[in-house]
Amino acid sequence: MSKNLLITVILATLLVASVIGGYIYMNRQSGGKSITVLAAGSLAVPFSKIANLYEEKYGVKVNIETAGSIETVKKVSELGRKADIVAVADYRAISTYLFPRFANWYIKFAKNELVITYTNSSRYASIINQSNWMEILSKKDVRIGFSSPNDDPCGYRAVMMFYLASIKYNSSIFRNVVENNTAISDDNGTITVPDDSKLVGEQGKVFIKQKSVALLGDLESGDIDYAIEYLSVAKQHGLKYIRLPDYINLSNSSLDSFYQKAKVRLADGREIAGGAINYGITVPTNAPNKEYAYRFVNLLIGEEGRKILEQCGQPPMYETYGNLPGEIKA
Repeated sequence: MSKNLLITVILATLLVASVIGGYIYMNRQSGGKSITVLAAGSLAVPFSKIANLYEEKYGVKVNIETAGSIETVKKVSELGRKADIVAVADYRAISTYLFPRFANWYIKFAKNELVITYTNSSRYASIINQSNWMEILSKKDVRIGFSSPNDDPCGYRAVMMFYLASIKYNSSIFRNVVENNTAISDDNGTITVPDDSKLVGEQGKVFIKQKSVALLGDLESGDIDYAIEYLSVAKQHGLKYIRLPDYINLSNSSLDSFYQKAKVRLADGREIAGGAINYGITVPTNAPNKEYAYRFVNLLIGEEGRKILEQCGQPPMYETYGNLPGEIKA
């Protein structure tokens, strides 16, 4: 064995030993205890930071699994997954899919808004702005990405955004981008979304994936020019972005009556009306480790958690629904 090869083997062995040692240490520190957090993809960054604080404070391992929020709640309601925490980008996913069997309360804990993200390599990147974005996105050579409305609130919110823009500005943007390039259609004022088999994987003018953050790779590689994302995601990943007026970015709860003009019927038959972007969190009724789950929620809604949310571009809020457990402390 050559000297260089021997050194490589030794370094690899030390690295593996370090990883295993760290796992054993953490497992001992936590007494083998852990919690499972099912979360929206747009919560990956702040929840990772909060999980680090939680593990240091309580010695309990936090396992975070991210997906689109609709997919996330269906893991519990349809696939029988037992989770300690469920946190979604649309609080209504909790009441729609988990009430009353799997949950009976939730907390709205953060806000967000939709933006149009892009890079220096995007077509027309040098000229797109808040005044001409509809013209740019309607161009035949421009490729756009958003997530599946069936799996991810960012997806149905993206569709709502285009629809609301068409109403507000008497524009053809919804038809030009959505109806002409996907199987999504306007059915007498209700936006109808087909099954994912007719949406996900399409790669024409419009790219659709199961969760919005999955489009970031396509954006960076140049496979798409623009992606509809949350402002927090744009900030966290250092993307360029166009901010949109409150009337269409779904950020302002005082405009809910206008947002509700956009109604989406998902493939499973459920209908969702437009509304301000509010994140929600709950501890399912069948959570295996409720005591530790409540501590996670308290850390999230407390001063440290709110500071992390603010830093990550997701302004914290606090509104409750249902009878919160006594262990939850605002």
